[in-house]
Amino acid sequence: MDISYEEAMRRIDEYEKYDTRGYKCCRETRFPFDIYLYRGEGKIIVVPVTKSMFWHRRELAAYCCLNDSENAINIGKIISEVFEYLKKSPVDTRTIEECNADNYIVNYTTCKTYKSFVKKYSLCFAILKEDGTYTISPSERLNNYRGYGGLDDPNDPFRFKLPKEASDEEIGNAVIAAFNRSDELERAKKPDPYPPVEVELLSDQKLEVYPPRDRHFSDSDDCGAAELYKGYGYFPKEGADSSAEFYLGIAAELDCDMSEDNIRKAWEEQYGKAQFFEVKPSEHGIFKLRAEMKNKSVHRISYLLQIDKSELLDCTMELHKPNTRKKLDEKLTEMFEEFARKCSFKG
Repeated sequence: MDISYEEAMRRIDEYEKYDTRGYKCCRETRFPFDIYLYRGEGKIIVVPVTKSMFWHRRELAAYCCLNDSENAINIGKIISEVFEYLKKSPVDTRTIEECNADNYIVNYTTCKTYKSFVKKYSLCFAILKEDGTYTISPSERLNNYRGYGGLDDPNDPFRFKLPKEASDEEIGNAVIAAFNRSDELERAKKPDPYPPVEVELLSDQKLEVYPPRDRHFSDSDDCGAAELYKGYGYFPKEGADSSAEFYLGIAAELDCDMSEDNIRKAWEEQYGKAQFFEVKPSEHGIFKLRAEMKNKSVHRISYLLQIDKSELLDCTMELHKPNTRKKLDEKLTEMFEEFARKCSFKG
């Protein structure tokens, strides 16, 4: 919905009048101006982007919906038209209900969720700077279709920089080329051979776990052990015993006691006397404590997090016979640090 300048200022005045914090709203839009263009399902949805009264960027209602076979000249004309519209538009003061009513995914597509929209639609950015020049650039879909990201390289050949004298046809051709580049990037992607997995804890919380990215690791699920949630074994070659394991579980042997003396006692009962032993606080991803032990039979690193009074989450690497596997020890230690750091709670 379009809101007049007078109505926008009235809404801002009313908000500031009743806000006890003395908050000062944004009252005017400024360069650069942005347009998001989405292509999919045989159409191009043109969405102006402006600044809200709370200073953040916000998509407005779709300005129009074009056939995706539209020629470059007409696409360029619409882009120029929308930039003129943005120059005259006030800051966005719509309510949540008004924004929901303007939702272009609901109003113009068959998609039921944002994720399905990202799967079906590619995104192109159009920017007008204060000096009158344009930037037209493609986007890339994020992993698991969580959204879109811009290209990292500012000198990417598909990031088109056009002079202020650019014709409608030149602008339209740049938009088409940017869309084609976005689609090309998506087609070039291969399925991730190591997708994240979801683990449900005893506390009913859900944990997202990223498997080790190495072909020698095998998913052992819970390894047949009641105290484990997820395990991965490292097998140097087919038919060999595992050289190491990464796993997530509950540290049953510690009985929720994370004191240094208790950890050392429990581990030395299991592996023998430690030649090296250390426990220290560590803000590593979701974990709060790091414990490490090494002797001739094992190199163990564990990250620990107290979930509640009865559940102690344990993320562990165990490397067997580390003295005979020094290079592997270095490699797996580095991989394990990333494995533990990337564990995260869902929701």
